[in-house]
Amino acid sequence: MSRALLLLARAAAAAAFLAPIALLLSASFRENGEMYRHAAELGWRTFLPAAPTLDAYARVLELPLFARQLLNTVALGGFMATATTLTSLFAAYALARLPMRGRGGVFGLMLFTLFVPVDVVLPPLFFVVQDLGLIDDFSGLALPFVFSPIGVYLLRQAIQEVPRELDQACMLDGGGAWEVLRTAIVPNVRGALIACWLMHFVFVWEWYLWPLTAMRRDDGQLAQVAIAGLIDPLRSTDYALVFAAAVLAILPAFATFALLQRFLTASHATTGGK
Repeated sequence: MSRALLLLARAAAAAAFLAPIALLLSASFRENGEMYRHAAELGWRTFLPAAPTLDAYARVLELPLFARQLLNTVALGGFMATATTLTSLFAAYALARLPMRGRGGVFGLMLFTLFVPVDVVLPPLFFVVQDLGLIDDFSGLALPFVFSPIGVYLLRQAIQEVPRELDQACMLDGGGAWEVLRTAIVPNVRGALIACWLMHFVFVWEWYLWPLTAMRRDDGQLAQVAIAGLIDPLRSTDYALVFAAAVLAILPAFATFALLQRFLTASHATTGGK
């Protein structure tokens, strides 16, 4: 009985997560006239279009800048994920292993910044980036966020689980701090590194206010901001076009996660040094 209840709870949780995605996919294959015809009823027509069409996808591909904007998102996501993972690794290693005064206070202060809403720091951040001449530039989008408190926290916790005997063995062989990080730490926190990289890669798809503020060129804008621009509250919105663009926009993030998931699972299973 308990097993059946557990399976039922898992099925309900999966349905709650997958239902919005199913509705998104279904809407992207509908005509605008059919968009809300079966919205009030909960049946198979709610999730399956009666006459599927690829017209909305064809019109997305005809948008002059959408492919460029999607490529901007993927490129920025890859750069941000790599740069943030590296800075988080170095900071986490220093806070977890290197002897220094006040590192607990530094770590606590860093975690405190997680509770500061981005909206609060957005105006001063904009003026700093503007004074540096980085408005309308990819470096202006990326550089303010290449340091991540949550990334440092994740990697610091993983590094603390690595036995210090590995550090000592490396030092006995003549290795310094860099050799300890490269040979003793990194191989044993590979799963956490992949998780950190994936988390910050997908994080770029959640950006809206900052790219909307710091990037004014249409050819330099990100896909999610471009999709929001397709919604016009003053005129009739082509929602089939919006949903098709949203499906295409999430495909790179989904494909990257699917590709790296097996490495993430394998790393958790084979590393740890315990």
